[in-house]
Amino acid sequence: MMDSNTQNIQNRTLIAVSNNQEKSSYEFQVKNQYEFSSKGRKLKVEMVEEADGIMLISCEGVRYPFEIVSIKQNTYEVMVNGVSYTFTIETPFSLKRRQILAAQKPADAGEELRAPMPGKIVSVLVKPGQEVQPGTALVVLEAMKMQNTLSATEAGIVGTVAVKEGQTVSKDDLLVETKKPKA
Repeated sequence: MMDSNTQNIQNRTLIAVSNNQEKSSYEFQVKNQYEFSSKGRKLKVEMVEEADGIMLISCEGVRYPFEIVSIKQNTYEVMVNGVSYTFTIETPFSLKRRQILAAQKPADAGEELRAPMPGKIVSVLVKPGQEVQPGTALVVLEAMKMQNTLSATEAGIVGTVAVKEGQTVSKDDLLVETKKPKA
């Protein structure tokens, strides 16, 4: 039996926008609660709960361990096969609105580097006032016994370093803030 949310998205075009540094977007159509199409390719996707409580997502018959980590409005964080993905689901109208609002952001606004997951700061590699280029390592975050080097995605000048070595951080905590260099 389909719930009202499933009925509301049938035969609609939606857009998944990744929240990673590349900001990729994928348009897809929802035919019913199991059938989707993207770029002309039809996909059959099912979520299955095993007897032991493990959730699996099956796409075209290939099964992957799956967990919905969090849902905040239209932003989802899921773990598929041990890898975390954060994305939003947008309608064409809401995506256009989001793009217009982003274009109105002041040109001199920099970027905020936020913790992609909870962990411990192993090292802080920059200081306030330091100039950085895309790819410059800013901090090293240890999470799940792995060290992750987090880097700048655009040129700028380090404004705020909000963490110190040894500090424990939660997902989305501010780590480093950069400002656009003055022309």
